[in-house]
Amino acid sequence: MAKETGRWTLEDVVDFEHEIGISPHAPAGLRAEVVAAARGLDGSAARRAGFAVWLDGVRNERVGARFVAALSMVGAGFAVLMFLAGISGVLGMLDRSRAGVNVSLFLAILIGGQWLLLLLGLAGWLARGRARGGLGVVQGLVGRLARKFAGSGESPWWGRLAHEGGPGREVLLWRTAHTVQAGGVAFNLGILVGLAGLVLLRHVGFFWETTTDAAMAGILETSTRFLSTPWSAWTRGFVPDAEVIARSRWTPGSTLGPGPAEWWRFLLMTTLVWGLLPRVLLWILAWRAEKSALARLDFQSRPHRILWRELTGNDRAEADGKPLDGVLVLDVGGSGLTEESLRPFLLRRLRVHPAAWLPVAVMDAGAEAEAARALKNAPAGVVLLSEGWSLSPPRMSTLHAKVRAQSGPETPIRFLVANSISHVPSPPTVEERQEWERFVDSLRDAEAEVCFYEELQPV
Repeated sequence: MAKETGRWTLEDVVDFEHEIGISPHAPAGLRAEVVAAARGLDGSAARRAGFAVWLDGVRNERVGARFVAALSMVGAGFAVLMFLAGISGVLGMLDRSRAGVNVSLFLAILIGGQWLLLLLGLAGWLARGRARGGLGVVQGLVGRLARKFAGSGESPWWGRLAHEGGPGREVLLWRTAHTVQAGGVAFNLGILVGLAGLVLLRHVGFFWETTTDAAMAGILETSTRFLSTPWSAWTRGFVPDAEVIARSRWTPGSTLGPGPAEWWRFLLMTTLVWGLLPRVLLWILAWRAEKSALARLDFQSRPHRILWRELTGNDRAEADGKPLDGVLVLDVGGSGLTEESLRPFLLRRLRVHPAAWLPVAVMDAGAEAEAARALKNAPAGVVLLSEGWSLSPPRMSTLHAKVRAQSGPETPIRFLVANSISHVPSPPTVEERQEWERFVDSLRDAEAEVCFYEELQPV
């Protein structure tokens, strides 16, 4: 389980999305365990630890295990089909009337076709915004089949994983990409087996034909010279030279004998280097990318952040026994609240004290330089103080972006919302809380949280 291993898996991610849809609440005892697990951690690390405890406490069904098992079954079937397709592809290159393999068609269709699909896939991946885009056609088909065999159908968890952004979708994308690339590996193994079978059992010949005198010969010489670059320096017997290419041309009335050996050796090496090796590298890349996405799970979608606020609330801040650190407080819009009036709340609830206090609306050039200097003396990050009624998403998004650019990606940013009545802090309304929660959730910043001023109980 996620709690025991300390690491999340695809099974855990699926179970988490499933459970958050059917059991978004937790008993008080489990909330206390979540707070304890997250103590001493911040941002994504705290959420990963806390949500792992929550998941272990509420998980009843093993939806994730069923889906992953079904995905493995679909992947195995896909690999078998692709292996047979590779063999069939080689057999399709055999001209039975001539008892030979057309090398130009072999290179163009079996090797060139794979690279064309890879380039089209790369273009689509870049156009969709890399891993932030949706699943490809083949990946989507693999996913649908896996859901069907797992009995999940059009489950809500699939919609959240496949269409919402973040590392959770990347985990699903890279796992399905890993499955698809395994099929590509099997396809090239099928080509190698089919070609070896034709050479050993049928003793086929190899030829090419053209309607022009020199164009195709020149293309073949250039192509073989380029494709054999990785191995031509250490073995010439695997590279057809100009003489071999000329002797292999088929003309009406000519007959084919077995070989020449340079052609089948060349085609085997070409399939290994330009067909199988890229697929193996992509298979490894997808596997490593999935592991990286699992390690970067930040749980920043709105349902995740709502659940996190419900589970932790203010308990984590008050229970956290870490030393008090200093923050840079930016009074956005000039609320009129003073450092003295908010210091007790900052100390007791946020466990920080203000190292610097700057009244700014939006960080202009002069304020940015002063804030950058103040950040060096604020190890606990930044507190953006604003009144509940004054939320302007465009202005606040700009301010957040500038603060994040100055502070770096790991610095905690807290939005402290407190209304001012005659320069005395008061809690925001329920509507104001909801608006601020939606706004901060939309930032998808793992190190950004929203806090609301509350009246402190006497100690």
